[in-house]
Amino acid sequence: MRDGNRALALIVSSVAGLALLACADLNDKQWYQDARGTSAKAVAAVSDSTGKVFHVSQHYLQERDLLKTFHDAGEHSEAAVLQVLHRSGVGRSSAPSAHVGKTPSASASLPTQYGGSVRWPLEQGIVSSEYGPRWGKMHKGLDIAADAGDPVYAIAAGEVIYAGDGLRGYGNVVIIRHDERMTSLYAHNKELMVHQGDQVAQGTVIALLGSTGHSTGPHVHFEIREGDAAVDPRGLLPKKTLVASAEGTPSRGSAPASVK
Repeated sequence: MRDGNRALALIVSSVAGLALLACADLNDKQWYQDARGTSAKAVAAVSDSTGKVFHVSQHYLQERDLLKTFHDAGEHSEAAVLQVLHRSGVGRSSAPSAHVGKTPSASASLPTQYGGSVRWPLEQGIVSSEYGPRWGKMHKGLDIAADAGDPVYAIAAGEVIYAGDGLRGYGNVVIIRHDERMTSLYAHNKELMVHQGDQVAQGTVIALLGSTGHSTGPHVHFEIREGDAAVDPRGLLPKKTLVASAEGTPSRGSAPASVK
């Protein structure tokens, strides 16, 4: 029993040391303090059966019930999003709209069809609302709740075709074009870290999580579109992720899923 206690103490000490190293490396990982000005979340490093290291945030599990209440609070302007897409040559053409502003055509450097990997837009969080029918209408994305100020990442390389607050209901929103038809959208941000026309790599911090626009609390409303049509992001995102589900504990990380 004494040997067992010593082994347990050694494990706890090792995990604590890894957590301190993670905290010391916050700037390199571009993690941010939340809106309340508190220190960044402590993250424990745990080794799985294959020896890979993944991170689990007890904070999100403890706050799960609250985070599940953070989602969209009303309608988003579908017409405004389509205006942006059409002006970039995505989907059907459309007449200009004064409130959206000019959106340039996507760079010729973008592939005809994106064939790389995609990642989740947050490192961790709670999926508070799924893609599909909601409130008698279609919810065209995932709502992922987390702490205000958490970094929001580009799911794949591409060009920023919109970064602003002119799309009704979306608050501060970023739209990235990945190829001739595929785009991703990230809404309700506290602050935008990119500008229209920027070229971004997968994993670039494009915004800080917030609750702007029609929102009940800090979350990202996240969409993937093929042309005009929104698709279920879970069909393209990695099946096992660092994002916690609303029903249980976070699943373990895995390699990004490739877009077919």
